[in-house]
Amino acid sequence: MSGKVLLNCAGICVFLVVLPYAVPASLAVDILIYAIAALAFSLMLGHAGMLSFGQSAFLAIGAYITGFLLKHYELSAIPLLLLAAVGGAMSAMLVAFLTARLKDVYFILMTLAFAQLVYFVAMSWRSVTGGPSGLTGFERPVLSLGFMEISLGSNNLYIFSACVMLVIFGMFYALVLSPVGLALRGMKDNAERLQAVGYPVARYRIFVFTLSGAMTGVAGALSAFQWLLVPVSKASMNESANIVFMSILGGVNAPLGPVVGATVYIWLSDIVSSYWARWPLLFGAFIIFIVFFMRGGIAQGVAALPRLFARR
Repeated sequence: MSGKVLLNCAGICVFLVVLPYAVPASLAVDILIYAIAALAFSLMLGHAGMLSFGQSAFLAIGAYITGFLLKHYELSAIPLLLLAAVGGAMSAMLVAFLTARLKDVYFILMTLAFAQLVYFVAMSWRSVTGGPSGLTGFERPVLSLGFMEISLGSNNLYIFSACVMLVIFGMFYALVLSPVGLALRGMKDNAERLQAVGYPVARYRIFVFTLSGAMTGVAGALSAFQWLLVPVSKASMNESANIVFMSILGGVNAPLGPVVGATVYIWLSDIVSSYWARWPLLFGAFIIFIVFFMRGGIAQGVAALPRLFARR
C-alpha cells in the first residue's frame, strides 16, 4: 500500500475523530451527510467525467423512503439505510439507462429534468411526501445488533454516521484504485478511444451512476434520521447545486476533496449566515477564484503548500 493511500486513510480517520470536538454534534452529522453526497458526485465527475445536476433527486428519494417506512413500520437503522440505498440505486439506474449514450449538455439536461420531476412529484404526492409541508410524524430509529438495541441520540447518531461514512469512503477508495477505477478515468479522458479498444463504456456509465445514486440515497436516509423531517427542498435544484459546489470546492479528483469541501461549506455557512444574510455571495466569489486559479479545489491548494515552502 503506497504512502498516499495510507495518508488518505489516516486522514479520514483523524477527521472523523476530531470533527465532533470541533463543531456541535448536529452540525457534525450534517457535515458527514453532505460529505457522503459529495463523494457520490465526485465519483461521477472527478473519476468518470459525468456532470449530473440530479443528485438532489436521489437524496430526496432516500430520505422519503426512510421517513415513510419509519412512519408506517418499525424498522431499525441498518435495514432503512439499505432500503434507501436500493431506492437511490434503482432510480439512478432508470436515469442511467435513458442517458448512458448521451454526452455533455444533453446528459446534464436529462439529469436536471429528472430532478425537477422528482421535485414536482414530492410537491404534489401529499399522502406519501407530505407535499410542501414535508414528511413528518416519525421518530428516530434504533440501531439493532440482534443481541442489543442502541438508541441513536445525538452522540450515538454521530458515531453511527461516522461508521457509515468510513464504510462508504473505504468502498469509494477501493473502487477508485481498482481496475474499474482506471477504466472510469480512461472514460473521462477519452470515452471514444476506450470504446474502440473494447471497453463497454455505456455499462460503465450505468454502473457508476447507479452506485452514485445508492450512496446519495444513504445520505438522504441519514438526513431523515438527523432532522426527523423530509422537506420538499431536499429535491430542489438548490440542493443539487450545493452538492456540486461542495465537491468542486474541495476538489473532485482528490479522495478527501469532497469531504473537505462539505466540511468547509457546511461549517462556514452555519457561521457566516448568522452574521450576514447574503453569505452565498462570499461562496460565489470563492468558487470563481477556484475555477480560475485552483481548479483542483482546496485539496490542490493544501497539496501545493509543501512545494511552496520547499522553494523558499
